[in-house]
Amino acid sequence: MEIVYHIGAHCTDDDALLKSLVKNRRPLAGEGIALPGPPKYRRVLSEAVTDMMQGKEMRHSRDSLLEEILPMPDAHRVAMSNRNFFCVPNRIFEGGSFYHLADAKLQALGEIFAEDDIEIMLAIRDPAAFIPAAFAQSSGTSFESFMSGVDPDLVSWTDLIDRILDAIPGVKLTVWCDEDSPFIWPHVLRAMAGVGPGVRIVGGYDLVGDILTPEGIEKLKVYFRKNPPKTEAHRIKVLGAFLERFARPEMMIEEYDNPGISEDMLADFSESYDEDVAEIAARDDIDFLRPETA
Repeated sequence: MEIVYHIGAHCTDDDALLKSLVKNRRPLAGEGIALPGPPKYRRVLSEAVTDMMQGKEMRHSRDSLLEEILPMPDAHRVAMSNRNFFCVPNRIFEGGSFYHLADAKLQALGEIFAEDDIEIMLAIRDPAAFIPAAFAQSSGTSFESFMSGVDPDLVSWTDLIDRILDAIPGVKLTVWCDEDSPFIWPHVLRAMAGVGPGVRIVGGYDLVGDILTPEGIEKLKVYFRKNPPKTEAHRIKVLGAFLERFARPEMMIEEYDNPGISEDMLADFSESYDEDVAEIAARDDIDFLRPETA
């Protein structure tokens, strides 16, 4: 069985990946790919992972767990998503480290599905936007309490990637930048579903549709109908032009209260993130999805 789990990160998805994939549930089922509803798996997986972490006898064996969550018994791949798999936003920096529960939870997941092929999907985001957005999603806490003593300038996605690979030896890890999602959404959907170009996937322009004005959406449809993109680079270039011209202003500018974070600090975060992404893009032990620029 192929077990693919999209684990966030927080403030990168808001279940958009699930919403797009569900549009393809019937054709994917025909390919043996199951998309169970989140209520079917989030609770039982959380219980199983917690039991494993605490050394308790699991309430669900691997087989009974799959039997409970799978909508189709003959599936060879099950795709799931839970941005709170590591923790809720309040606890992102709990314990004085970034996603400190990641290691133990992933190890437990790897043990539960030890006989299966596990894939992890992870979107990353510039800490200059990620940290304020995550703090905005937390509740009942000061910014200092939220950060738990972690230096925001030391938030490293490269380190988290290393921890994921160490926690589940042999795991297939797919990573992409949230900032690129509107451009590469078709590729993200295919990676999650585990299908190639021979299987038709709809929903690849869902994120673009959320950003463009109604006029821009219609013009984009007409343009692609009359001028089907010949290459991926052409498709990306066209999307960029339409987003620049027809994007809804409120979708392009996110404003957050940034207590304790100066504009200079935010600029430093972004610079560190660019270096982080360059290092990630050069890795050969993960699949890094990014727009084709040439």
